[in-house]
Amino acid sequence: MKASEQPLPKAIAVTKEGTPSGFNPTCAYKDQILPGGFTRLEISAPSDKLSIVHRTLVEAIEYPCKLRYLKLTDRQQGQLSKPESYVAVEISKERMLQALSSYQNLFYHDGRHQLWILGANEEQIVLDELGVIYLYPDDFLFRDLLTQLGWSNQNHPSMSEQDYVQVHFNPDADLDEQSLMTSFGLTRWEG
Repeated sequence: MKASEQPLPKAIAVTKEGTPSGFNPTCAYKDQILPGGFTRLEISAPSDKLSIVHRTLVEAIEYPCKLRYLKLTDRQQGQLSKPESYVAVEISKERMLQALSSYQNLFYHDGRHQLWILGANEEQIVLDELGVIYLYPDDFLFRDLLTQLGWSNQNHPSMSEQDYVQVHFNPDADLDEQSLMTSFGLTRWEG
């Protein structure tokens, strides 16, 4: 990729024929109540703001944290018949934030995985393969952070609601994925 080229988003909405539909995620969030009474925020972001909002939320959780890397697709072999889950525990804030910077190509521009971060107080941030962030539980601290960043609380259309989505797999992220596995000592977890 040339220095002047913008990296691709994790995913784009497309028509049934596979051409871009023109849908662009907005800087918005909405609250959701799940079965069992669990609450969460669904956070939408344009590709160029995804890392900013994600990093801000990750900075706000309590540490040490746990990391779950849920691999959905092997770029060379295709979609996995069953997702592969890899975990690491007792991660410091500094190490987690460094990883978000070092592996931003993998985390924010490649749709082969989901990234789950669980804080010491059980707060959870999930960045899915489409570039949608889910934050558990719905907490005023996180709402305040989102408002400070310019996100609005509104019932917005998100990438997860699009009929057709094309997920991008970046060949340059292959080495990042291997490095992440090694440097964090990620262990396969069958839970």
